[in-house]
Amino acid sequence: MTNLEKYNKILKRNLQATDEDLNDDVLVYNRFKRWESVRHVDMVADLEEAFGVFFETLDITSFSTYSKGIEILEKLGVDMSK
Repeated sequence: MTNLEKYNKILKRNLQATDEDLNDDVLVYNRFKRWESVRHVDMVADLEEAFGVFFETLDITSFSTYSKGIEILEKLGVDMSK
């Protein structure tokens, strides 16, 4: 499983999203019906565990769209092309 597939799986599980939802037009924090604060914290914890990284407070608060999550993981050293 690629890192992008892992990322997508975590978002889909936490947000009960579909493949069609995996884009910045749909997956937006507090706009997507299931992406609220409690699920946000759970999702960050799942991403940290899956990728062996630690989100700083700024990372947590700026993780507000599908692609922003990918950008943060890449900043933390996760190769999302693998």
